[in-house]
Amino acid sequence: MKYLLLLLIVYTFYGCYTGTQKVAHTNEIREILIDPDKFETFLDLSEILDDSVEVIPLEMKDECLISQIVRIEFYKDKILVSDKANAKIFVFTSEGKYLKSIGKQGQGPGEYSFLGDFTLKGDSVVVQDRSRNKYIVYDLYSNAFREISYDILHLEVVSFDEIAYFISNYSHSKYGDYNLFRFNLNTSEVLSLEVPFGEDGIDKSSYGLKRYASKSDSTAMLIYPLNDTVYTLNKETVFPSYVIHYTSRNLPSEVNVSKENIYRYVHENKYLKGWEFMQNSQNYMLGYYIDNGFKYFIYNKQNSNIRVGQWLKIGSLSELIFSDFYTTTDNQLYFIQYAAVLSSNWKLTRAKSTNEHFKNKMDAIVASLNEDANPVLFKCHFKNK
Repeated sequence: MKYLLLLLIVYTFYGCYTGTQKVAHTNEIREILIDPDKFETFLDLSEILDDSVEVIPLEMKDECLISQIVRIEFYKDKILVSDKANAKIFVFTSEGKYLKSIGKQGQGPGEYSFLGDFTLKGDSVVVQDRSRNKYIVYDLYSNAFREISYDILHLEVVSFDEIAYFISNYSHSKYGDYNLFRFNLNTSEVLSLEVPFGEDGIDKSSYGLKRYASKSDSTAMLIYPLNDTVYTLNKETVFPSYVIHYTSRNLPSEVNVSKENIYRYVHENKYLKGWEFMQNSQNYMLGYYIDNGFKYFIYNKQNSNIRVGQWLKIGSLSELIFSDFYTTTDNQLYFIQYAAVLSSNWKLTRAKSTNEHFKNKMDAIVASLNEDANPVLFKCHFKNK
């Protein structure tokens, strides 16, 4: 394992687009050890979150009917929601009032034909048109836009002002076999190539995660399917920070299935795969992995402790179960509850809530919902330590 880890570090930091050799980062790589046999039934987040929770119903209008949320971002007093079914990015106020949508689907100037990922750059929203290999940069406060072409197949983007990282996943490119590309959004220049892979890696891990990278403050953390390494990204560099080990694991060392079938293969055989979803905050990583169903985890960066459970809840508020969640760059945690599910679950768990303020707030919100209403967001604050 030590030799494999050393090899990983060497490959990760050798070479870049300009042909110069990169110097390995000297930060310590920490081990995260998980015992699959040790987990809680309910993983209670009360010990890491304040009791004050903002409940934000997203306003529903004919022009903003949300079907399937792919990504949520938060900028100043705005909430941006990418909806896959409608191929739109909706903008709401911080209280959930609908403002507008960003761009539109089409073939004309300033339009995208296939809505991919999006990111933020100052007061602009940078939207990927995956089928036409370009980004459209929309100004949040005017109708201005500009377009940025690229020639790298990638699934997701994370940005630090003008520096963006294009996140691929075992895909060939004209630049070679790399998983990550550092890109300047102002000059449209590929600055460096990161996280290389060999020929034997192709088709081993090409289905998409729910999210590859999660940004907090000035850094992001990155994972890949079937890769037990967590990378740290910032404006200047990329380096491995954590290696995940399991005390036991039933995933075969050779997964000889096509890339189109690997996701089904892993789930149908109930194999313990790597982390499926990970969100980054200042002091924690939260996410889940697959092991005969979902197993949620909280990793404490300060003391290296990890807790695992079958279900997520905030016990100090109620027995509501949460599954969809995102962290934000300003160190907040959001849960998503779709209206029909929330109404049903609240009826089942209301009597167990001992927080009268939260109970009254939820009663009023649930009473205003119908099954077709837009999702409800729960904004939580991490405790200061």
